[in-house]
Amino acid sequence: MVTAISAHRGGSEHGPEGTYEAYRSALETGAEYVEFDIRRTADGTLVSCHPARVSRCAVTAVSYDRLCRLAGYRVPRMTEVLPLLAGRAAAHLDLKQADCAEEVVELGAGILGPARLLVTTGDGSLATALGRRFPAVSIGVTIGGDLAQAAGFAARRLRTPGLSRLAPVLAAGSGWAVVHRRLARTGVLAECHRRGLKTAVWTVNADREMAHWLACSHVDVLITDRPGHAMALRARTGAGGPAGFGT
Repeated sequence: MVTAISAHRGGSEHGPEGTYEAYRSALETGAEYVEFDIRRTADGTLVSCHPARVSRCAVTAVSYDRLCRLAGYRVPRMTEVLPLLAGRAAAHLDLKQADCAEEVVELGAGILGPARLLVTTGDGSLATALGRRFPAVSIGVTIGGDLAQAAGFAARRLRTPGLSRLAPVLAAGSGWAVVHRRLARTGVLAECHRRGLKTAVWTVNADREMAHWLACSHVDVLITDRPGHAMALRARTGAGGPAGFGT
């Protein structure tokens, strides 16, 4: 198995992350996945925007045009940027708002096909609902990286000794675990392998750590802000690239 590369928000090697420039650059590198943080503006526009607020205004409370003025650049519309991926890369859709989740997945599946989507969320119940609604789409639950989430898990483990860190993934019935890089060091990836779960590790940017996870047989997708560098590093190891996409 060869680890695929996901360009986190398009990467930031040749332009600001989360911009059209970043996404075009990610496609030029040949990255297998391009990652988007999805939100919806007050006038219903689906956009790639990581922060929930821009210049102290909630993305959900402003129109698309106002969001662009506040951000100082043309925020990518999903209806425009997803077609750029067709025949070139899969879309990694990281959902930030539950109320637009089905609309986002329908849009992505319609443009790219369900096999060319990886949909991720930290909301296990949302992952369950999407898995039932879109059985042909890969759905992943994000774990680790959130201090409140980690504290909550520690409290649950006190009540239930032996509770797996993968409990949110397993409860959701998801086929993917999206694991923060620090949590990935604890042996959770081996457990994923034993349970037949696919894995994505985020967000890996340091050379040494990148080389480690690219060489790890338990990592299906490496999420990075440096997709071009990751692709070059993978090529230098002689690993080549994945034969294709899939669930």
